[in-house]
Amino acid sequence: LTSNAILIGAEVDKILAIALVTGVLTVAILRAQRTLNHAVLDNMAAADLSKFVSREVADRITASDQAVQPGDGESKVATVMFTDMEGVSTISEKLSPRELAGMLNEYFTVLGAIVHEHGGVISQIIGDMLIVTYNDASPNDDHAACAVRTAIAIQKADTRSSFCKGTVLKTRCGINTGDIVVVAIGTKERLVFTVYGGDDNIAARLEPLNKEYGTYILASESTVKACSYNGCEFDPVGEVTVRGRSAPTKIFTVKG
Repeated sequence: LTSNAILIGAEVDKILAIALVTGVLTVAILRAQRTLNHAVLDNMAAADLSKFVSREVADRITASDQAVQPGDGESKVATVMFTDMEGVSTISEKLSPRELAGMLNEYFTVLGAIVHEHGGVISQIIGDMLIVTYNDASPNDDHAACAVRTAIAIQKADTRSSFCKGTVLKTRCGINTGDIVVVAIGTKERLVFTVYGGDDNIAARLEPLNKEYGTYILASESTVKACSYNGCEFDPVGEVTVRGRSAPTKIFTVKG
């Protein structure tokens, strides 16, 4: 038992065992590092992508096992709000293109914070207009009231905020609740996530009607009914036949 052959053999066994354990640990560490790198890259991709689409949509895209195809989406009852800046043509005449872009960025930063605070998702930015949805990417049982509260908060922010060269901006809002579909539209090479449905068209039509009625928030009857238990108060404005609809739509503004 004390011969050199046995002692040397035991040391060889130790070396082999250490080498085997070291190999296993090396493989495990490399796999863990690869997994961590993939997770970091996915998170960075989602963060970068969320600058162009909502964070909820970005997470859905990066977490999907399959590539997003045209037509992918889902339908649900949700609330849509269209916002538009009042008098942007007149304002833009007084500013250089760079100043105008800077003003819009400041303006959207203020509105974006309000939208996020009230659980909304900015689905699209078109010029100086926002399309905001509630209860589409993330569940929100109080979506109609959240949209109305967002519109009210925007009006308050408009009175407190000034932008490029002391410009005071005012925002018109149109809100409607109903069936929509959030869907990927386009080609396999170029897609955009947007909102479709007859009910989102009502919100789009209500927003410019604020100018006619001298208001800054107009909501449809379906939104008012959905807010009936949430402490929101409305004044009836009248009935309008929205383009693309045969039946008249009752419209309301926020009380006070």
